[in-house]
Amino acid sequence: MTKVAFCSDNESANQHRPQKTEGHRVPSCQPDPGMSTAPFDLDRCDIVSLLTMLDRVHDPRDPRGKTYSLSFVLAVTLVATLAGAKCLREIGGRIADLPQPLLAHLGAPFDHFHGMHRAPSEKTVRRLLKTIDVDALDVTFGAWLVAQATRNRGEQLALAIDGKVLRGAWSGEKTQVRLLSAMLQGQGIVVAQVRVPDDTNEITQVEELIKKLPDMPDRPVATLDAAHTQHDTADVVVQAGLDYILTVKGNQPTLERKTFERILPLLQEPPHHEAEERGHGRIKKWQTWTTNADGIDFPHAATAGVIRRDEFDLQGTRISREHALILTSTSGNRATGAYLHTHVRGHWGIENEIHAEALPVT
Repeated sequence: MTKVAFCSDNESANQHRPQKTEGHRVPSCQPDPGMSTAPFDLDRCDIVSLLTMLDRVHDPRDPRGKTYSLSFVLAVTLVATLAGAKCLREIGGRIADLPQPLLAHLGAPFDHFHGMHRAPSEKTVRRLLKTIDVDALDVTFGAWLVAQATRNRGEQLALAIDGKVLRGAWSGEKTQVRLLSAMLQGQGIVVAQVRVPDDTNEITQVEELIKKLPDMPDRPVATLDAAHTQHDTADVVVQAGLDYILTVKGNQPTLERKTFERILPLLQEPPHHEAEERGHGRIKKWQTWTTNADGIDFPHAATAGVIRRDEFDLQGTRISREHALILTSTSGNRATGAYLHTHVRGHWGIENEIHAEALPVT
């Protein structure tokens, strides 16, 4: 987890002063107008595992005089962030607005003198976040997210590894903070991330990211774009106990030619997997072929494949055709056309999702 500069109390007052509106101040947990106004049943929300996870993080504070547990302060900070707080000042305001039943559910101490549950101030939250080991928190939180995402699931986990630029986070006057993240396909959940140093690129940080991945059941597969189709990256992924699915493009011309020669005869055969999608006035069709990777000199490559994507208008006239060359360390009956299609398309979807709140890298 990277440390991001929070908005400062010394910034321009006009920049952060809330607009004057009629009415009264409402809690951050106030339901949306279109939502049901029925009382929220806190007893149905099992957060024991979340609080237990937060308690595993080392508490850097002096045990003498502590009013709030570490798990409680982190939990209310998380709730405030999910409620839309973007800086420490806003986090403090959101926490102050949390209703008493929610504070009690999160483990707030009870103040018998005032007859209510207490909530930490912005100063308390700020002091804790400045001293806590954010990397340890990131790893612990990622492990908890994986545990929640894999409950009652039997299928193989797929991780999309991709980079993003954090909106509003700067490491210099003209340099934005970049992260390399691992996100669960189909879940939209980032389970690990590392800061990309300003003087290098994402390729150099794959090994560091892999080290931060929590334990996962079965043998997960990692999907990466063509920039990561490197010998060292393939070794790192497989040695960590994962399979890889990599796209082959012109940045590796020899590998691209060898892969193309291997799959070219397949295009004369019926596809091994087909899928079609209609929407936005277009018809999209995907056809996938796979074969073994014999003759392709790339670490741990077991299967080669190609995905052909055709796009038509509603009258059936082709608009475009693209081919994606694929290499994967997955072998045997598992490396089917459906397998490649599902995970490669899943990675393309993750690229859109992970960049939804990010600015393009220039």
